[in-house]
Amino acid sequence: MTAPKAVTFDCFGTLIDWEGEIQKVFKSILLKNGINNADVVALQRHWENIQFEYIQEKYRPYKEVLRNTLPMAFRDYGYPFSTEDVINFSESMGSWKPFPDTVEALKELKKYTKIALITNTDDAIIDETVKHLGVEFDAIVTAEQAGAYKPNHDGFHLALEKLGLDKSEILHAGFGFKYDVIPASELGIKSCWINRYGEVRPANVKETYLVGDMATFALLVKGLVHSYANV
Repeated sequence: MTAPKAVTFDCFGTLIDWEGEIQKVFKSILLKNGINNADVVALQRHWENIQFEYIQEKYRPYKEVLRNTLPMAFRDYGYPFSTEDVINFSESMGSWKPFPDTVEALKELKKYTKIALITNTDDAIIDETVKHLGVEFDAIVTAEQAGAYKPNHDGFHLALEKLGLDKSEILHAGFGFKYDVIPASELGIKSCWINRYGEVRPANVKETYLVGDMATFALLVKGLVHSYANV
C-alpha cells in the first residue's frame, strides 16, 4: 500500500482503556453492594457481548445503551445494583482514561498523516474524551452522527466524506476485530488490528497489519510514510 493520507481510529479500546475502565466501574459497584469476590473480567466480557448485540437492534443514544445493558449483565450474574449505579455508569464514559502510549503516539502520527475517529458513542461523550486526550483530530464521526453503530458501514462512509478521501487513501486502526477489522475488510479499507491483549483472531478475516500497541503502530505508519516518500 501507499502511505495513508489519513488514519481513522476506533476510540474506546484502542485509544481509551475501555475494558480496564469498565472493570473499575463494575468493581466499585460490586464492592459498594457488598460483593468483593466477583470476577469482574468475566462480568465485563459478558456485558460486552450483551452490549454488542443490543447496539445492532436499532440506533439508541449510547448513554441509553449503557443504562439499559448494565442491569442485563448484573442480573445474569445475580449481582445487586442501584439506579444510582446505572446512572453513574452511563455518565462516566467521557472521563475514562487513555492507555499510557496513546497521547504520544497520536502526536507522533500527526507529523505524518491526518488522524480521525470513527467511534461508537455520542457527540457529548467524545467531546469530553477528546478534551482529556488533548489532541486535535482532523475529523470525528460518532454513532450519533451516523445513526448507527459499527460494524455498520455508515460511520466509515461518513468519515471518508468528512476527510474528502477515497477508501484506498486511509488506514483504519482498531482493537475490536468485529467492530473494526471486519467492516473495514468488507469495505476494502486497509486495517491494522491493535491487539493489545494477544487475542486469538475470532473470524476468518485478515487484517492488513497487526501490532500490539499504539507506540508500535506509530512506528509502522512512520515507516510507511518514509518508505513511499523514497520510491
